[in-house]
Amino acid sequence: MLSEDAVRALEGLRSMPALFILGALEGTLWLSELAEAREVGRGSDLAVVALMRSDEGSFVDVACAAGCPREAADAVASYVAQEGEAFVVSSRPEVVDEAVRRGGGLYLASQTAFLTMAVDRQGFVEGPRRFPELTVTLLDEHDLEAAEGLLREWDESRARRARDLVMRGNAFGAWACDRLVGIIGTYATTTRWWYLGSLFVHPEYRGRGIGTQLTSEATKEALERAGEAVATVELDNVTSRGLLARLGYRATSVDVVALVQSRA
Repeated sequence: MLSEDAVRALEGLRSMPALFILGALEGTLWLSELAEAREVGRGSDLAVVALMRSDEGSFVDVACAAGCPREAADAVASYVAQEGEAFVVSSRPEVVDEAVRRGGGLYLASQTAFLTMAVDRQGFVEGPRRFPELTVTLLDEHDLEAAEGLLREWDESRARRARDLVMRGNAFGAWACDRLVGIIGTYATTTRWWYLGSLFVHPEYRGRGIGTQLTSEATKEALERAGEAVATVELDNVTSRGLLARLGYRATSVDVVALVQSRA
């Protein structure tokens, strides 16, 4: 169990690893399961390093209160060595570099940068309904086949996770008549925030503002149930970043997802 200081530090952050760890601790994260969490350092140098596993692989989430103690890199290195490879998620890329340097036999295979963005009730700007005949609904088990079919247009792995997206999260669908043409879901939910993701619009319906309308409706629902909505986009995805900015989202952190592998 983490200390109260560690939990408070996590609650004060709006970064991808902090939100994923909190979601896992509260039992609301469906993307992966928490295997273990370590608390290292203290005070302003407190960090939480968590090992999570999913059918897509192992993840090591590193959330630092302010500074990151050297023990955080040691924890990352030990988890990667144990798993063979893991995606290390952190807003402090130097922790990844230090883990590779100190780990012995570890190397950095790839890295992607993400922008975490958040909006509260005061900052939210509801998007225009440019497609009046579009209906947005909360999806349930009756919509699974339609969700799988739509996500298959994205890729097969997304389609396989449609059941989790609909049944374990809160997924919203955009319908044009009886056809599901867009979807957005939640990765984790708490009483304080909802973490939105997996936005996808069928290629035939893009460019009409459906993504904005769908995200707006999902954000509005999130803010009715919690005080904040959070989303992440790849740093160079200017289209999605602009969409979120128009709805009032503001950047809270830049996070890296680095695939670290062990030569052993």
